[in-house]
Amino acid sequence: MTVYRISYFVILLFVFSCDNKLIYSDVTLETASYNYSNYSIKFSLDKEAEAYISYWPVDSIDNKFRSIVSKVKKDHQINLTLLEPSQKYNFIIHSTYKNSNYNSQLFSFTSRELPYKFPAFEIKKKYNFNGYIFLRTQTNPGIQLLINSDGVPLWYGMADTTLSRPFNTINSQSYLSLSSKSLIEEISFTGDTITSINTDNNVLHHDILKHQNRYVGLSYKYFELKDNTKFSSLKGDGIVVYDSDGKLLWEWNIFDFVDPTDEDNGYKIQEDWSHANGISIDSDGNFLISFRSFNQIWKINSLTGQIIWKLGINGDFDLSENEIFYQQHAIHKIDDDIYMLFDNGDAELRKSSRALIFKLDEKNNDFQIEKSIFLPDDLFSFKQGSVYLFDQDKFLFASSVNNRVVITNMNGEVLWNLNSDYSFYRAYYLNQRL
Repeated sequence: MTVYRISYFVILLFVFSCDNKLIYSDVTLETASYNYSNYSIKFSLDKEAEAYISYWPVDSIDNKFRSIVSKVKKDHQINLTLLEPSQKYNFIIHSTYKNSNYNSQLFSFTSRELPYKFPAFEIKKKYNFNGYIFLRTQTNPGIQLLINSDGVPLWYGMADTTLSRPFNTINSQSYLSLSSKSLIEEISFTGDTITSINTDNNVLHHDILKHQNRYVGLSYKYFELKDNTKFSSLKGDGIVVYDSDGKLLWEWNIFDFVDPTDEDNGYKIQEDWSHANGISIDSDGNFLISFRSFNQIWKINSLTGQIIWKLGINGDFDLSENEIFYQQHAIHKIDDDIYMLFDNGDAELRKSSRALIFKLDEKNNDFQIEKSIFLPDDLFSFKQGSVYLFDQDKFLFASSVNNRVVITNMNGEVLWNLNSDYSFYRAYYLNQRL
């Protein structure tokens, strides 16, 4: 940990009676390590009071940030996020005591440069956005980061090894991370671990989410095969649900409902049999799960585990040729009755990727495409990838195999194009300041 002592003793700019005057002392600036962007400001007050910090680039006073409020006490520690690398910043400490507001003198520091082996970004754009894109690398070193419209990393954390693939947004204050194959963590962007759940023997993969204070993930089990010379077992996917205390509340596995050896089910015998890669919650609280190997989305009853419907090739809805999707990812709802997924396409059947937006009438087994947004051919991603709605009328794509992240309009025109030397499994959008 690096510590910089900024000032030993600071008297406030505002002058009040001696009884009400607040005195700041021992103001220090700390960094957790070279691999993390956040800075921590520690200081003491001579009286118990709440405090927060405003900070801004020296050459951009109009671009002010405000920290979270530290509760009433004498000794404070406040973390600063969203810092441009190698940038000089000013900051002021603000406190409230006995209904009066106090401000410290002006302090300054320069943020560190980016770590070695950090992703490089080439941005081509004809559109600027507010907010941040949340990314996570898939190779060593594992890096998660927030970038702005110019591709500048404003927040990051770098691990010593490859990070597990699953991560997800919760809100503008925290995110969900599969920190190891059996450890779900909810972490604030200021660096605090809010919840830590050990899933023990349930190994998770591909996707996790938080819904109504419950933590949901994709798991898997093995089905032993007899008299098969090629495979001794098949891997089939499941769902696990935990509460915030780490108690397993509900569990489901595909092998409890489908016999993989039944030739009538139409599913090919292969070692990674179902290959689930995405999970979401429907408006009625039931689960949506994406099976890449089947080219299908299933809806699972969240109480009984029964399969409500299957959507896709050989599913319960009649699909025309242009409605069929292949090797899909990132299924989710964008409205009460509208779904969206990333249709990867297929190298032989349709070598193009798209966002597929559709409606379902469950009662009448009716499927209707609302919108189909194709990516340019050079962004075809036969595996991985994602798409999410962006600013209500645009789309944020991760074209993982091409190391690209793009924003398009409703017609598929690329408005913002990121090219990197790293691959990203998904890309999320945070439209608020932390």
